[in-house]
Amino acid sequence: MNFKNYLTSNQDQILKDIQLIVEYESPSKRKDLSDHCADAILQLFYERLGVYGDAFEQEETGKHLKFEIGRGEKTVVMLAHYDTVWDEGDLSFYIEGDKAYGPGTVDMKACIVQSMWAIKALQEEDVELDYKIKFLITADEEIKSPTGQHFIKDEVKGADTVLVVEPPTGYEGLIKTARKGDATYDIKTTGTSSHAGNEPKPEANAINELAHQIVKLQALADLDNGTSINVGVIQGGSKRNVTADEAVIEVDCRFSKKEEAHRIDQAIQAFKPMLKETKLIVEGGIERYPMERTDETVTIYEVARDVAGDLGVELGETLAGGVSDGNFTSAMGIPTLDGLGAIGDGLHAKHEHIIISELPKRGALLAGLLTRLPI
Repeated sequence: MNFKNYLTSNQDQILKDIQLIVEYESPSKRKDLSDHCADAILQLFYERLGVYGDAFEQEETGKHLKFEIGRGEKTVVMLAHYDTVWDEGDLSFYIEGDKAYGPGTVDMKACIVQSMWAIKALQEEDVELDYKIKFLITADEEIKSPTGQHFIKDEVKGADTVLVVEPPTGYEGLIKTARKGDATYDIKTTGTSSHAGNEPKPEANAINELAHQIVKLQALADLDNGTSINVGVIQGGSKRNVTADEAVIEVDCRFSKKEEAHRIDQAIQAFKPMLKETKLIVEGGIERYPMERTDETVTIYEVARDVAGDLGVELGETLAGGVSDGNFTSAMGIPTLDGLGAIGDGLHAKHEHIIISELPKRGALLAGLLTRLPI
């Protein structure tokens, strides 16, 4: 079974399919555009795989999609999303050398198409798997999966393995055997405004209160243990000579262990004012638990590494600081391997692109892994 040769012979068509889906722009919060993209994906899967997908309508975002391929008592779930961070017209699709640029090329429309073609390669080589593939494609991952997470959690119940076809890390194509989890908080303080010269009230200054809270936040970080805390936004006050009566900070926390998530959350939720004349409100909490590197995940990675070796590729692994929908499935105890998508760079950046010549090789890696999964 030479999946790479088959995919290489179809590389031009794979690239045309990628262009088709990329040019159906799908900003997370544009339901109209996203629904059109979803329809195009449904049609493409039918044309390439002969599979009818199910669409799950959403009120504020595009449709979530489900494709079921094959049959068997066991189930392997493949996860992807088609929404992007780009507004309509921000970027356009174009090819320059061995790179294809455009909104959502690497994050992650090329990954969807490449994965679809990996399954098509199995079909063309008459490979019958002894399990069912459930391919889930959501429409709101870039805005923290408000509805997508519930769709995923419902659909993966009872699944044996989850393969996340998000892009790998770097041009080296590192597989993600672990991801950090995240928590976000808005910490708001209120005090009393007054003239800073005539009636100074440092104990009622909301910004002074936040300064104390920021020091407490930084004391909670533990970089050696994979826990970081970032104050990314601070707002407050009105004029230089007026005591601030309101202020707020926006905080991002990342952690690589579940117990760290609980430690951080419990500590921040318990924050109290440090100054006598201020009040404090904490909003937010844990968004995603970390995708931890488990023995089961390592077993799947080692199989993928062997498949890559047969393709002449040295497949490394990494811990990713960013999150994906794979965090949800990992937290449910389902073995989850991430980073099986297209190689490229520039996620969420204007130079977002894929490496065209890597498409057949990475598609063959996924196809080969699907034939050897230890389930």
